[in-house]
Amino acid sequence: MPQTTPLPGNAALLSPGWLRALEIIAGIILVVLSFMVWGFPLIAGLTFVFIFGLALIVLGTMRMGQGIFDQSLSGGMRALLAILGILLVGIGLYAIAAPLGGALTMIYFFAFALMLAGVDRLALAGAGRQGPESPSWARYFSIIAGIFAILAAFIVLLVPGFGAALLFVIISIAVLILGIELIVSGIRGRGITPI
Repeated sequence: MPQTTPLPGNAALLSPGWLRALEIIAGIILVVLSFMVWGFPLIAGLTFVFIFGLALIVLGTMRMGQGIFDQSLSGGMRALLAILGILLVGIGLYAIAAPLGGALTMIYFFAFALMLAGVDRLALAGAGRQGPESPSWARYFSIIAGIFAILAAFIVLLVPGFGAALLFVIISIAVLILGIELIVSGIRGRGITPI
């Protein structure tokens, strides 16, 4: 009976070469895109709006499908999901067809998300949901973060240009971090996981 020799170290856990190369290439593209926000804000902005529109179309189609075909949900929930899906697809198509309007829509989505995050922080702090082992300063930090998020949301709604700049900064940082993570993951040959 032929004997197999074990692979040295963690070589058995390494990703295939083609996947590693793909991760490195995707990471480099994301890093370049993150810097494009600063060098070519118009091109980067249009790219983000296009991605935003496509994401809404995909999400809306999924919600419509869930509303139409998921028999486990109640009739009212299915109708609500189908209507939500139609709205998301409509907003996504609008974002792609009219990039300026799509950019404003993306900014308003960002503002409402900030507002909801701020209200969430204040509600958690008010209810004392940080946990019994949390220090008292954590509650005050949540209150400050919540107030800051709500104020930032109002500023974004009142001054969309500021909202666009803030959104682009956040997106560029997130894309840069994701790109670096993909490059490192491709070089290491496995996903980045905490040790």
